[in-house]
This record gives sequence, C-alpha cells and structure tokens, in this order.
Amino acid sequence: MPKNLTALLAVPLVTITLITGCSALALNTAESPKQSRKAEPTPAPEETQIPEEITGEPGDPLTAAEAKQLNGQRGTLRPYEKSDGSYVIIDVKQPLPPAVKEEVVQEMGSVPNDVGSVTQSMIDQATATGKTIVVVRQVQTSNDAGQNITTWAAGSYAKGFPIGIQGGSAEAVLAQVQPWVDAQNDPYLEVVVVHN
Repeated sequence: MPKNLTALLAVPLVTITLITGCSALALNTAESPKQSRKAEPTPAPEETQIPEEITGEPGDPLTAAEAKQLNGQRGTLRPYEKSDGSYVIIDVKQPLPPAVKEEVVQEMGSVPNDVGSVTQSMIDQATATGKTIVVVRQVQTSNDAGQNITTWAAGSYAKGFPIGIQGGSAEAVLAQVQPWVDAQNDPYLEVVVVHN
C-alpha cells in the first residue's frame, strides 16, 4: 500500500477517534440535572402561632385580622362588618350596639318597600348580626280588594311571630308587636324600627 494512502486513511480514523473521544468525554464529565443540584436545606416548619385572645366589648373596633379570628371562635362574640368596611364586636346575646343598630335601620330603610325586598334585607341583616330580626316599616302590599296600598307592617322569621300585623303608623304597629316581644325569652331577638 502506498504511504500516501496509509496517511490519508489515518487522518479520518484519528478524526473519528478524536470526535468520539471528545463526545464520550463530554458525556462522561457532564453532570446530570440531579447531580448538579445542591441539596437545598429543608425549610424549618413554621411555628404555629397561637392567636391572641380578642378582648373587648360590643361596639369596640376590630382589625380585619381580628374579625377573621373572632368569626365564630369565641362564644357569642362575633364581628360585624360596617358599611364602610370596618369591623366592630357584637354579642349575639346582647342588644346590638347603638351604632350597629342605627346602621341596620339605615340598611333596611334603603331597600324598596316591596315585601320581597324587605324580606331579603331582613335575611341579610339576620345573617350579618346573628340576631333574629323583627322589622317594623312601611311596605307596599295589597288589600283584600286587590288594591295596592302602602302601610306600616311588622315581619320576622322568629318562631311564632304573629302574621299580618299592620297599622297606620310605626307606633301603632310596634304597640301590636311589643306584647309578643315582651313574652319572648330570646337573647337573639332584635326589633328594628325603620322610619321611611
């Protein structure tokens, strides 16, 4: 075999060997993704923080975090979210704080006078306050002849509440409601009088 041919054959073999060797070297020295990661320290478990006991009287302000913590967590106390987004403490077994009752009256006074709207408002306020609401306010209804009328009426979802109490004024209706209210032994009861 001529020397030149041997030299020419040797060059491709060397080249193949170099490429293959480099590839093998590269494969052998490359770190796999699992090997390249350093062991990350396991984060320490968060310490369980025992929430501080919320103290206060009905009507006292709460932060949003305190309101979340108090919601159903401490006896009969609960948060009440006011229309401005702030919170105060209420106790479902005590009368509503005057500022809260005033807001409930305003909220219920702002709904339309139809029975459906008043009923929904009563449900919303009962949910917000944890109280059984008796509302005295003007409503639009119909008389026995089917005519639409506006009258003062009382309504509640309270067990045994008398149906059909109506009158010409809030005072006249309240006078009919009061004997029933006085006969109740219900700390959750709240009478709301709405003047339209």
